Amino acid sequence: MQKKLIYFYGSYQLSLSRGIRVKRAFVLTILLVSIFITVNPIVQDQDIEIAPVSTKPVEEFVDSGVQNDVTVRFDRELTQPEIEYYERNGINFGVTPQNVGSIYLAKVSDTALEHLKDDPFLQSTEPLRKPLYHSPRDQSIPDCFADEAWLKQDLNGYNLTGKDILIADLDTGINWNHPDFFFADGINTTYFETAGPTNPARFYFNNGTDGIDVNGDYAISANETLYAIDIDQNGAFYGAIDWLFLDNGTTLGKPDDNDAFFVVQDKNSDTILDGGDFIIRLKTPKTKYIVHKPLGSLQVWARDVNLTSCTSYDTDGHGTSVAGILNGGQLGYRLQVGVAPDAELMAINVFGTDGLTVEEGLVYARDHGADVILIELGSWTYEFLDGSSNVERMIDELTAMGIPVIVPAGNLQGGYRHSSSSLTAATPHPEQFSVPNIGATEIYLTMLSNVPVDNAKVNITEPTSGTPIVHQITLGVGYNNWWLTPTTNVNFDAFLANSTKGGNYMIAIDISGSIYHTSLWTITIELPTSGTIHYYIADDASAWSGGAAMYVPSDSYLITWPSTADSAISVASYLSRNLWSPGYGMLAPYSSIGPRIDGNPKLSIAAPGGWDIISAWSMDAPYPNWYTSGYSGLPLYQLYGGYQLFGGTSAAGPHVAAAAALMLQLNGDCGSVVKDLIEASAYQDTYTGVLAIYPATNSLTAVWGYGKLNVCAAVEEVSYIPVVQEMSVSPENPEYDDIVTLSMKVINVNSVFLDWSYDNFNHSHVTLLSLSGGYYTQTVPAHQYGQQIWYRWMPINTSAVANPVIEGTYIVGDTVAPLISSYTHNATEYVLDPTWIDVAIQVSDPVNASGLWSIVLHFTTNNWAITNYIPLTYNGTHYIGTITPIPIPSVVKFKVVVYDNAMNSVSTTEFTYNVVATLPTTTTTGTTTGTTTGTGIADWIQENLYLVIGVGAVLFILILIIIIRRR
Repeated sequence: MQKKLIYFYGSYQLSLSRGIRVKRAFVLTILLVSIFITVNPIVQDQDIEIAPVSTKPVEEFVDSGVQNDVTVRFDRELTQPEIEYYERNGINFGVTPQNVGSIYLAKVSDTALEHLKDDPFLQSTEPLRKPLYHSPRDQSIPDCFADEAWLKQDLNGYNLTGKDILIADLDTGINWNHPDFFFADGINTTYFETAGPTNPARFYFNNGTDGIDVNGDYAISANETLYAIDIDQNGAFYGAIDWLFLDNGTTLGKPDDNDAFFVVQDKNSDTILDGGDFIIRLKTPKTKYIVHKPLGSLQVWARDVNLTSCTSYDTDGHGTSVAGILNGGQLGYRLQVGVAPDAELMAINVFGTDGLTVEEGLVYARDHGADVILIELGSWTYEFLDGSSNVERMIDELTAMGIPVIVPAGNLQGGYRHSSSSLTAATPHPEQFSVPNIGATEIYLTMLSNVPVDNAKVNITEPTSGTPIVHQITLGVGYNNWWLTPTTNVNFDAFLANSTKGGNYMIAIDISGSIYHTSLWTITIELPTSGTIHYYIADDASAWSGGAAMYVPSDSYLITWPSTADSAISVASYLSRNLWSPGYGMLAPYSSIGPRIDGNPKLSIAAPGGWDIISAWSMDAPYPNWYTSGYSGLPLYQLYGGYQLFGGTSAAGPHVAAAAALMLQLNGDCGSVVKDLIEASAYQDTYTGVLAIYPATNSLTAVWGYGKLNVCAAVEEVSYIPVVQEMSVSPENPEYDDIVTLSMKVINVNSVFLDWSYDNFNHSHVTLLSLSGGYYTQTVPAHQYGQQIWYRWMPINTSAVANPVIEGTYIVGDTVAPLISSYTHNATEYVLDPTWIDVAIQVSDPVNASGLWSIVLHFTTNNWAITNYIPLTYNGTHYIGTITPIPIPSVVKFKVVVYDNAMNSVSTTEFTYNVVATLPTTTTTGTTTGTTTGTGIADWIQENLYLVIGVGAVLFILILIIIIRRR
């Protein structure tokens, strides 16, 4: 109806030239016709019902192409409505979004990325891939003073051994049923002597004869017999080194995974098992989770659920030896004990065909309660090495959350994998490299420049048996946007990209095919601007060294990704025995040296790891053959529950991660400053030389960090920092009209500051708080919906080297539906065909609430099997819309649904009308005269629509005749 009125007024405006009297005639006619055919809306009483959050009725983005695994970094952490918005626009977050802070795991197509390329909230995307990871493996407990730290106690009176702390190790998995990885929490008993003296004080254990009299018959049967595993192969049982197990009879005299193992409480410290000693069963596994992805599907083996059925095997052995340093052995009973022997382990496999990506591993660790994260891998291929990647930023986010992340620095020193050169503008610069005959079929070159490479000219000279061939390389633009240059012998794939941190630019080249290995290759780069280029090389047939090599190598700038993360605790390694050159106390000859590519020294600490650490051997992996059994008189034999030599920065890393576990046991809020405390408590000796004192740096900081790990001193530093007992945000989920109260109860503190911000601390509101009623409190004003508020508590003890900054955030919510203040329509139970149903509604949302998003008229002619949507438009006072005439016979149902930007919705009560050709009549009872029930002027007009139109037409003709006659 509204459209007809507009049309009429339009016709009137086009008729101005016809004269004043004709104009008057048309105006009068229009007014008459309008009076008769315009039906005023009839106010209906409506019940308003609040609907649950639902999806907005929007035009869907049409995706196409393959969805790739990526990480997506947003400006901040997303709200649920924002997640749903990006889902509709092509980003697949999976059943449950997985993220660390603002970085999310997702699947997304190139089409969707193109669609979202101008989205200001989306910061960057990176492929979720497995780079060329390398395991940085290569008398450590007293050397780092861990044994002294064990004597200290936490606030509950427990010795600092890592109790109740969960360490996530991103590695190759674990041989979880190695006896080292059980708690000594089973039965405590004595063994039964079957021969010899009757006086228990003179008992002497007889291997394979004595046992535990389980059934109390004063005899030892086959499945009650105790056997020893002679780990050091000296022919005598020594409880601190050898293993004792109760044979279950599966294979008599040989251990298997179902046998019960025991440790010996050597009460008289005579190193032998006799009648006065107790034996304690190893009962509960220290491994809480084993995580891997067989055939691409996540599989979790959890203690007390399905761990005993685990089919994940550490066939490499790296993860098992790392775990031995973390939490292996039983303190007080065994000689080989980890730094945090009572900690629990989350073993996440990130290697091989069934490994997770590092991104997936970090998210899983955070989501399942990891207190400390150790990342046991390194890469220098196609990485910016400047802390800018999403993985590195995830590490920073985790650290800010209070989860310290430890990453070995790598083993690139002496590996010939890096060189650097200064380039003069517009001058070609050649750099040579070699490829030994090791069966390599791919060479990976990464060039990092401190000046832009957009206009770089790159040639590679390929050696052949004849004349060398010069190839001009075409570079794809954008990270991972490879451009193929095919040749006869090899293919060159290449791209250029810019770091999101700025000032760092990459040229990446992959050479594949028949790699010639008897002569030098040359890469020549010409840039329009003078600068410095770092060259990194790797291949598909070697790891840290022994493969493709730069002809003029450099042993600096070697710290590998992701140890390059700003907040990662980067660990170097040194020798803790005199087994190898250059000897005890010296930096390991392979330990990566800094600085980072941007000049940041980066190294935090050095820890034992010189291929001289005795640690658990995975019985699912080959036994090492680079040393002889029993080497140097050490207990190194291929036996069940045996040990091997282990080293590299991989061995150094778990020393530091376990130290972090002890620190967190003492104060669970120290996670964000573990890096500072470890650096500040490091010790120097004659081997390190004179190092800078934290937080200063000098040239040696890039070699040793701040010195050697001192676990005991680090724990002492923790004792100075404040102890937070309680924190709260009230209300817990603030709304747009809530004033928020932040509270903290803390001891061991001199002062407490609170800082809050609405823009991630670009603008701050710092307040020195006063203690009141045992709490420090601060209020934050109400903010509008969707506003993220960042806050950070800063409790300060002036005696502490570093005080934790405890960060938090909340996003202002809106769970209240919009308010409908009036609602009208002109529908009745029966309407004639044709009738336009006009709807008008007034609706509002409170100040600071999410605001109105859409007001939609829903109607159906088949009982909601199909729903039709009509968005209402605003006329300045009301939102209005029209259901056009529906053909007879029809039953039409309609309602208005109002959505706000928080996806809350409110709807009017559903109304039903019938479209008919003739309105039904009713007969009044109690009289003999049939009368039509009165229905009001509007209903009368609807019932007599054709009569009204006819009368109007007659009146129109009469008026024209009168006007003409008066002329």
